[in-house]
Amino acid sequence: MATSTTASSRNGSNRQAGDDAATIEQNIERLRGDIAALAQSVTRYGADKTGEYKDRANKAGKDIAESSQQALDSLSAELTRLEDSLASRVREKPLQSLGIAAGIGVLIALLARR
Repeated sequence: MATSTTASSRNGSNRQAGDDAATIEQNIERLRGDIAALAQSVTRYGADKTGEYKDRANKAGKDIAESSQQALDSLSAELTRLEDSLASRVREKPLQSLGIAAGIGVLIALLARR
């Protein structure tokens, strides 16, 4: 009789071990699904953030380009104004302008000689 009780307790423990193994496999499959869903969520989040940062960078680049163009236009207008002013002064006093130009030429020649 002792053998039949031992055999039935072995069957019971084998069934319990089989049930435990099945439960563990189900939990592992559920975890795999959760990890896959998490990976997809992270991928979507990363793609959204990448697009957001790309848009910010494009906007910043356009703003810098606009500012640079405005500065260039301003400097170009200032240079044109100074050129016109210089031309009008040379027309008003041509001999004085010629003397200044000659003096600058002499200074440059002296500096270049050294």
